[in-house]
Amino acid sequence: MIGAQSQISLLVLYANYTDRLSYYDDWLDAFRTSELFAANCIDIVTSEAPERVRSALRSVDAIVLLHSTNGDTTVYLEPLLEVLADRRQPLLSFVGNEVNLPGSPISEKRQVFSMLRPQWVATQLLPEAGHYLFGDLAERVVAIPHALNPSVYWPETPSEARPIDIGAKAVRYLPHLGDVDRNRVLDFFDTCGPELGLSTDISDHRVNREGWAAFLNTCKATVATEAGSWFLERGDQTVNAIREHVLRRSALTIRNDSPLRTWGHKLPWWARQAARKLLAGNLIKHEALVNEGLDAQEILDTFFARREKPDVYGKCISSRHFDAAGTKTCQIMIPGRFNDILLAGEHYIALAPDFSNVDDVVVQFKDVAMRRRIVDRAYDLVMDGHTYAHRMRQVYDVLSSRAGVR
Repeated sequence: MIGAQSQISLLVLYANYTDRLSYYDDWLDAFRTSELFAANCIDIVTSEAPERVRSALRSVDAIVLLHSTNGDTTVYLEPLLEVLADRRQPLLSFVGNEVNLPGSPISEKRQVFSMLRPQWVATQLLPEAGHYLFGDLAERVVAIPHALNPSVYWPETPSEARPIDIGAKAVRYLPHLGDVDRNRVLDFFDTCGPELGLSTDISDHRVNREGWAAFLNTCKATVATEAGSWFLERGDQTVNAIREHVLRRSALTIRNDSPLRTWGHKLPWWARQAARKLLAGNLIKHEALVNEGLDAQEILDTFFARREKPDVYGKCISSRHFDAAGTKTCQIMIPGRFNDILLAGEHYIALAPDFSNVDDVVVQFKDVAMRRRIVDRAYDLVMDGHTYAHRMRQVYDVLSSRAGVR
């Protein structure tokens, strides 16, 4: 019992195929440790997953699918669709990568949901964007963004003792999104940071959760943008057109939807990196490597220059914003909505999209008292209402609203 409340017996499904997406680990830990749930967590990547899921369904009140079950691929979830579609319990599914990507199309996620008919889809996006993408496939779309794991991300090192002024480790956005603001910001500070009197460490080298928390504790500040894209499509029409445009010019390319991709997912991280290096030096290349070498401006000019931004706001706050807030690492970002959680000038230093105010940004960053006020306000905001414990309460309230869930 939780006070006057009963625990909900929960089947939590996840796909354990990488340790470089720290929010996968944070969500799983949150369900495992929450007193609100008696969670039976099953890794769907294993060969015995179908039988384990079938057995577990006999004794749970509800089912939760974590982001990892559909974020990068749905291949691990597909063998379970028949048994999950025949369930008696309500099902809530989170969604990973709510953008149109060449290796993780929205249409694949929609196809899975059309078979599962979840009672709830939990979106990272603002409610209207999540409803646009999935509202016709679920009884209800609920907005449950990422959060802070304070047991991992906390201010271990005082700001004044951190050796790096501006640090970032972020995967570059593909031009398929129609938005390269993240790349522009990273490139600008990587190139111009020293000229502005800043020590920088900016790369696309991904690390595991502990490595990311340790890195943030070496940085006084980090640079970022909202996650996501201005352009969202249920059917991936534009990203598919870009793929065909690119692949027509690239002979001997292993496509993202090749069966080899599933095999590659199952390799350990070091083996994946070795395979990337091998393919990078050969005539046969993987589509992902081809995409990384594209002329971004050519793609933007060809496919997005004459398009108006849609009415649906497709960008959102990411786990990385909460991680930085938790470590009291000051954030320098192009203003956005950030799920109406973070406010420019209050929780982060606002950088103009054209970088025209960069001198003022540097002055604000170097003002130790101002920087401390910003990180303290961001930290207090997140700790007061945006930890994973708060998200578990949201999930509990959603699930317990359903008749038959205790």
